[in-house]
Amino acid sequence: PGSAGAFRSTSMALLLLLPLAASLVPQPMRRRAVLSAPPLVAAGLLSPLAFGCGCGCGGLIHPPSALAISATTMTGKTRPDLGVVLVDSVTQQGQTLSADLVVAGGLICSVAFDSKWKLAEGGYYDVEANTRDGEAAFLQRVALPKGSTLDSLPAKWFTSAVLGVDGRYGAYGAPVDGKVIADVTSSGKRLVDISFTSLSPGGAESSRKAVVSAVQPAGSTDALLLVAGASAARWKKSGAEADARAAAQSLRVVGTRKTALAPEAPSDYRFGKTTGPSSMKSRNDGPDYSKYAADDAD
Repeated sequence: PGSAGAFRSTSMALLLLLPLAASLVPQPMRRRAVLSAPPLVAAGLLSPLAFGCGCGCGGLIHPPSALAISATTMTGKTRPDLGVVLVDSVTQQGQTLSADLVVAGGLICSVAFDSKWKLAEGGYYDVEANTRDGEAAFLQRVALPKGSTLDSLPAKWFTSAVLGVDGRYGAYGAPVDGKVIADVTSSGKRLVDISFTSLSPGGAESSRKAVVSAVQPAGSTDALLLVAGASAARWKKSGAEADARAAAQSLRVVGTRKTALAPEAPSDYRFGKTTGPSSMKSRNDGPDYSKYAADDAD
């Protein structure tokens, strides 16, 4: 009884001190700072009382983006939201990856790029080629700001688009230290070199570099980004930079055709289907939405 009472007293004291600990730390705090803080301070930072979004929700509705990690992330990777809506499966012939995507403007866009890396398969990926050593080239669809073109966008727009908590590198928190190294526009294609630091489940940091290649399908207000990158350690020494640049340079729009599909999840041929082996079926497996695509425009 005595030890139980002492435990309750200690627990109550900790709870009373959490708001005080949180109030002593400037806001907002990066996830890096939270992870390196003493346990009591870290607990205060992660409590709802430490969030100050300004709407009065106490952080329960609007947590800081760097800390907005779903429950799934606590035990494993969350699936990135790259805006990719596929009408059919991705294919790789030799070193060429091809995919048909639904984009804004009532269009299906056939896009391709070349990579010596292997096509990534499974429910976690959309259009990606990667290696076991962490090199990856993946496709992302992003709506352009109203009235903007690829040429007019500031370079920082690309880091914001790629390095969000919902992005390919945000499974364990939004990447930090994003920087633009180079920015070139050539033949309707924007090439932006970036560096950043991604986070692991245990809070370890990994310095990475990537080339972001961007094209805009004619008639659409969307941009298609190919992000080809690797760890900073392998960027030069292992030839990853040359492979990433070759993939980025090869990004191309093969053609477009009209469709009644919208660039939304239900239009994706994978919507409602299981992500296991092809022999695995589920009562949730939905219809083939690609049959609603319109024929090529005359």
